[in-house]
Amino acid sequence: MRPRRDRHPISGSLALATAVVLLAPAAAQAADPPPALAVDLGGAQLDLVLVKAGRFRQGSPPAEAGRGDDEAIREVTLSRDFYLGRFPVTVGQFKRFVEQTGYRTEAEVGTSGGFGFDGKGLSQRKEFTWRTPGFPQTDQHPVALVTFKDAGEFTRWLTQRTGRAFDLPTEAQWEYAHRAGTQTRFYAGNDDGAAASIGWFKGNAGSGTKPVGQKQPNAFGLHDMSGNVYEWCRDWYGPYAPGPAVDPEQTAAPGGDKPRRVLRGGSWLKDAKHLRAAARYRNDPGSRNADNGFRVVAALEASAPAAGAPSAAPLSAGSTRAPRSSSWSTAATVAFVGGGLVLASAVVGLVGVLVHRASRRKPMAGAPPGVTFRPQGDGFWLNAPPHLHGSVLHYRCFVNGVMRRASVPIEPSPRGQFVYTGGVPSAVEVEQIGAAAWAAAPPPAPRAAWGGHRSRDRISSAPDVAAAAPFRGYPSAY
Repeated sequence: MRPRRDRHPISGSLALATAVVLLAPAAAQAADPPPALAVDLGGAQLDLVLVKAGRFRQGSPPAEAGRGDDEAIREVTLSRDFYLGRFPVTVGQFKRFVEQTGYRTEAEVGTSGGFGFDGKGLSQRKEFTWRTPGFPQTDQHPVALVTFKDAGEFTRWLTQRTGRAFDLPTEAQWEYAHRAGTQTRFYAGNDDGAAASIGWFKGNAGSGTKPVGQKQPNAFGLHDMSGNVYEWCRDWYGPYAPGPAVDPEQTAAPGGDKPRRVLRGGSWLKDAKHLRAAARYRNDPGSRNADNGFRVVAALEASAPAAGAPSAAPLSAGSTRAPRSSSWSTAATVAFVGGGLVLASAVVGLVGVLVHRASRRKPMAGAPPGVTFRPQGDGFWLNAPPHLHGSVLHYRCFVNGVMRRASVPIEPSPRGQFVYTGGVPSAVEVEQIGAAAWAAAPPPAPRAAWGGHRSRDRISSAPDVAAAAPFRGYPSAY
């Protein structure tokens, strides 16, 4: 009997040619993403600005006026482009979300209400909610008195509505977008006077928020990154890891303090120093304060069409909405010229089946011996053997159908370590486990990782910086 051969006899050259045909339209489209997006919310519009990938110095120098102990300098590389809201989410936009979903915020559901403005400061009353924060608002004011969960529910609604992944920005994404290429205290300069030109704070706001877009934008075209309302970020609050970092995100709350989420940007209740690019703040995820708001981040492309709802439309410079299919049509025409459409489609379909079979993974697979994952709620429990404690786990998983990559230091705990992912995770897989100083190490030679995976080169090319100063506690919250 003849030896059994591959049941799919496709030559390497044919597979390569097919891959080029398959990927050319996507590559052509990804090479020039629209500079802005407009999302129709059904009576309100959400505008987003393209922020290109790049590298920056996060934190502040020791001599910076108003500097906090938690602003250690590190070099950060953001490897992917993203869209960020041009303004904080407004009352009118949040109202569309509430009207279409019936959602009730944590302040509305709770028995004690939120912390609104009583004429002198923030105090908790049942009547204080995002609708009535203690000062008058229009649809153009930034929504306030929303918790971390409230903000997350808004982003999930956007994802379902548009088929494009929305989320809160990471702290690194937020500071990179805020700086827009600057390294000064404020993106408009170093003096406190510069703060007045870019944001609303205690010295000029009066007794509440102001409509968005009234102050000077930064070089990316983003408004209200300083002042008006604090903005929730995705990270848990903690000291920055020393050394360079690539796409950092604090996915687990550090021990020794009550878990807090990061807030950025300062607010109408705070002094000018809190509007600095490097200024950090944190609060309990359930905090419902009249100076807490948020803005959203979005993926470059929609991953799936939204059922019965309009998706985000690209905006071209100097015009309103660009035709949604123009870039795809041009790329597709060029890509498929010279080949028969029927034949190309058939080959693409066959290769797609093969790729799917080759890359399919069972949920919770791909871990080295002794490393286990157990999904629960909005994250998963990680257990690892003692010799891996102190190492950095780089993992990927799917949350609400969207792939998410992140890294987290492996830390000992009697019951395991909980890793927050923002939703119920599936198909958690190890990409790499390395030493804590992995970002500063030279790129490793390609090798097979556990479970048949290949380690991914996530090494920063940024120069080393001085070691961070010792972390000396947390700033006070409300």
